[in-house]
Amino acid sequence: MNTQFSIRHIQAFLATSALAMGLTIACANTAFAQVQTQSYESIQYVTGGIGNAEQNEMKSSEKDYNLHMTFSAVKDQAFLSDVAVQIVDKENKKVFDAANTGPYLNVKLPDGKYELTATYKGEARKHVFTLAKGKAEKAVLRWPTE
Repeated sequence: MNTQFSIRHIQAFLATSALAMGLTIACANTAFAQVQTQSYESIQYVTGGIGNAEQNEMKSSEKDYNLHMTFSAVKDQAFLSDVAVQIVDKENKKVFDAANTGPYLNVKLPDGKYELTATYKGEARKHVFTLAKGKAEKAVLRWPTE
């Protein structure tokens, strides 16, 4: 009888410990998933999206930015990171430059006409767009992968 009592206590202790460890890991993932606002000159942006917590943060931050980019593979549509992005205005003046972005990149630009160049593993993709008051631009850029 004492042996069964001890086994029940051990089982309860192990179950409680497993639950506590799971909660600790979940909280740690949430704490580390915070996407930080960055800037290039006066242009604010956020990048990230690795893991569900960061993806949710990036999607919820879209309302604060007017350019939303997603980088993925052509074949399996897997998300890509380490994408370099440059944006020039209609006078061909560089207004944005960031390396190691992705898989999501949200940028806040003034109204105007722009061309972005996104480069992944030496291969560039271009996208021309115009931003007007209250209008956002979404660009999904894809690359072939091995």
